[in-house]
Amino acid sequence: MLRTQIYLPEDLRRKIDKHRSPKQSLSGFIRKASEEKVEKEEKGKTNLKKLADEIFEGLDPKKSGWADIDAVEWQREIRQDRF
Repeated sequence: MLRTQIYLPEDLRRKIDKHRSPKQSLSGFIRKASEEKVEKEEKGKTNLKKLADEIFEGLDPKKSGWADIDAVEWQREIRQDRF
């Protein structure tokens, strides 16, 4: 472990002291809270990446059925139907 010195606002320190058990050290509480925060953020980024991958996979012409379609020609046909 690396020794790290931090400064906490008094109100935050009081809140921490209310939430940690008497047997738990301040450094242990802060270490655990930091680990939980980092894990939560990493999981959120993983979920966003998974979602983006799923969305962009659906846009892949080869997988979406649009690979053999000329998009410009298709658009012209649609416009002709309107007028």
